[in-house]
Amino acid sequence: MSAIKIWMCIGLIATVLAVVKFTSITTGPSANEAMVAIRVAQRDLSEAQWAYREPRPAALHHAEATLNLALSALKEKRYEEAILSAWEASQLVRKLGG
Repeated sequence: MSAIKIWMCIGLIATVLAVVKFTSITTGPSANEAMVAIRVAQRDLSEAQWAYREPRPAALHHAEATLNLALSALKEKRYEEAILSAWEASQLVRKLGG
């Protein structure tokens, strides 16, 4: 292979990688990111439910409702809203711990 062909291949690979990177950045949050955020919130909520048996604090009920909103948003493919709702549910639960 000549030097020109090698540089052309390197240039083509760099261009493809740049396009893939740009596309992944501009498309916004993905379903995978939303599912991870929801799983973290579910784990936090599960731990809090175990720690606070009865009576449950109002913040815990609010966290459950917020997590349900996150799950609904995920089903409707509104990934950014799902991530934000899951994060909010986690924050509500973590505030209970002090």
